[in-house]
Amino acid sequence: MVDKNVMIGTLLTSTKKDSESYRSRLSECLRERSGRNLEPFSLVWYDAYVNNIEENRRIQHELQYSINFIKLFNDPNECQTYVNERKTEKIIVIMSNIYDSQLLHHVHNQTHVVAIYIYRGNNDKANEWRKEYPKIKAVLSNSSELVEIIAIDQKKRQKLEDSIGNFGTYFTPNDRSTKSLENENGDFIWFQLFIETLLRMSNAALHPSRKEFIEFIRQQYHGDVTKLRIIDELESTYEANQAVWWYTRSSFLYVILNKALRQQDYVLLFTLRFFIRDLFHTLIEQKNFNESIIHLYRGQVLDVEELNNLINNQDKFIAMNSLLSTSRDRLIAQCFAESAIDPENDRYRAVLFEIEADTNRTDTRPFADVTHSSYYGGNEDEILFMAGSIFHIVDVQKASEDNAIWTIKLVLCGEQDNQLNEVFTNLKATLADETDMVSVGKILDDMGKREPAKCAYDLSDEHKRNETNGRFGNPMVSYTEGEYYPEIIQTFQKGVVRLTENNGDRKDLVFNYQVIGATLNKLKQYDSALENYSKALDILLDLYGQDHLKVAINYEAIAQIYEKQEKYQLAIISWKECLRVRQQLLPEAHPTIAGTFRNIGDVYNDVDDFDQALAMYEEALKIQLTSLPSNHPSTAKTHLRLAWIYEQIDQFQLALKNYTIAFDMLKLSYPLDHPSLVQIQEDIDNVKKVLNRMS
Repeated sequence: MVDKNVMIGTLLTSTKKDSESYRSRLSECLRERSGRNLEPFSLVWYDAYVNNIEENRRIQHELQYSINFIKLFNDPNECQTYVNERKTEKIIVIMSNIYDSQLLHHVHNQTHVVAIYIYRGNNDKANEWRKEYPKIKAVLSNSSELVEIIAIDQKKRQKLEDSIGNFGTYFTPNDRSTKSLENENGDFIWFQLFIETLLRMSNAALHPSRKEFIEFIRQQYHGDVTKLRIIDELESTYEANQAVWWYTRSSFLYVILNKALRQQDYVLLFTLRFFIRDLFHTLIEQKNFNESIIHLYRGQVLDVEELNNLINNQDKFIAMNSLLSTSRDRLIAQCFAESAIDPENDRYRAVLFEIEADTNRTDTRPFADVTHSSYYGGNEDEILFMAGSIFHIVDVQKASEDNAIWTIKLVLCGEQDNQLNEVFTNLKATLADETDMVSVGKILDDMGKREPAKCAYDLSDEHKRNETNGRFGNPMVSYTEGEYYPEIIQTFQKGVVRLTENNGDRKDLVFNYQVIGATLNKLKQYDSALENYSKALDILLDLYGQDHLKVAINYEAIAQIYEKQEKYQLAIISWKECLRVRQQLLPEAHPTIAGTFRNIGDVYNDVDDFDQALAMYEEALKIQLTSLPSNHPSTAKTHLRLAWIYEQIDQFQLALKNYTIAFDMLKLSYPLDHPSLVQIQEDIDNVKKVLNRMS
């Protein structure tokens, strides 16, 4: 008997795969990161002879104790291109034997280049350059001095980096209308769903995670004896209840996890799923406060742009992208902020966060006093908040003109406080109590993250093969699509007969009718498919009445078949009934409602009712901009629909605008030579030609 919880589509999906995909997919995904830095800082060394001098190789080895990730270049154009493409890195540059300022000028003007060191150059010329290029920290000819000065400076930079943190997503409170919501809200919701999926991992899905991470990280730090020793320790001694101890230790785990959270590196995050879940549950277990309200402080520096964002978003919500460490001692936090200020760097401002937290709330991300479980063993009075914690920005102000520190007052909030709570709660309810890598792949698919999703699915296959000694997942190379459809129909028809004769569970009867209908639909036997879906619908209406999501799903299946039969008016009737039910039961900003609006728009488009199609697409887009991650492929496809309609009604400027938006979104997910992007570019060019003729 087939498990009724299996998705119907799964029964109809081919298991044929290219055998190449059965290699270690995770190692392939992570191998792509072996040329990328996992830590905040990277060092770029330009020298025409960088690899040809034995002393340079020795210096590289010594520099790795301060900055692990080093890229070497002997071609100025390659160096310049690399620096241009690494906008999310903080880059330190060494320039050796440089005799003209063209590369120096370009590199210096990149905001993510934080320091430049001139080594073994023309000292007179280099000292002249220092007057023009303030990022030049030193001009040196001695290798020992170079290594020492970079090490000293890097400790200061790392202290500043530890202080900076990262603040990502803002919410508009109180106003529940979708018109007022910001697109970033959708990013936050889906990222939190992704994290929630990791937190619900079954033990079987978690088990391979630490081994996979250790294997990868060992490759990353293969030349660093100190870090390799810590990796060996992690492998041999790590226990789940030690997660906070490992997090607070000055090691790669703290750095890599927070960078992955800030940059939303999905593959690295699901590789770290063991550590994320252990941190989460440790904070839950250690949450034990005597006070109902606690006041906490955090001193740090903020980028001027980020400080301005906070000023402009007062009275809104902010979601922390990474874990947040705070102290009960205001003076210690204030001193930390003051000590982090670099008088020579006007890019940053010292800030003091004053945080009020209600310890009795149950809808927040967990937080706990980790003073006695941290690596420092009680020397710091530390309260740690889990990543994703939400705060209300109460006030942002400078204490006085004489005081360089800005004060930012926050109040801890929870899921119930933001206006997308209904959407988030509804989507979270669709997750299984225990998730696995297939669940991760599904969430990433829904987010429009195609490559990480594929990696998650393939990793799931690999885990299952390992669990079954290779019996699971062998490619069915001789499989032909549709080969087993008659067998599926026969099996479920027998199920209908048995359930009917024995007065069996009517929900099982619905499932059987729907599987038969879906399979007949695949075989293009549309009348028979409709007959089975109609029987399923009659039972559903009798069981649940008109207003139930299962009824809506059945109406959707019927509408799709009517479309294939070109019975468009009947399709519209079924789609609208599906929409009515979903609007009745789902939050107004739910992405499923957006998809239903767009599907209705497609039918109106098929019958050339462009006004109605336009109205449906606009409704869909309004919801998608609220509740889907930014640049989601589904949102891009709605822009394409709008562009097509505008083109049909001779609104060519609006057509061009929507084609361009769709192109810019989709190029983030597909290569530029992908047929879809090639077609959109042709559409853009054609509309531009029309506009030129009209001008």
